Amino acid sequence: MNLLQLGLLAGALTSCAVIPQIYRALRTRQVRDISVWQPVLLVVGMGLWLLYGILIDDLPLIAANIFSITCNLLLITLKYVYSEKRAPSKA
Repeated sequence: MNLLQLGLLAGALTSCAVIPQIYRALRTRQVRDISVWQPVLLVVGMGLWLLYGILIDDLPLIAANIFSITCNLLLITLKYVYSEKRAPSKA
């Protein structure tokens, strides 16, 4: 296994960590126990890693962070959409 393959494998495995939470949120529509701050902080940190990966032209870093950012943005969206305590709008 070369370094590129190792980097892609590591990125794939760590990037998939949020998928079970997304699946659970989609299946149950329950997001009460999910803190929105965890994926928000991850998106900010991964955005910086993505920028770093672009600057050093590192494909595994770029690919893993694009996928992870997308997944965490989806989780943030699900938290908002399925939130039980959203205030009703007043017209």
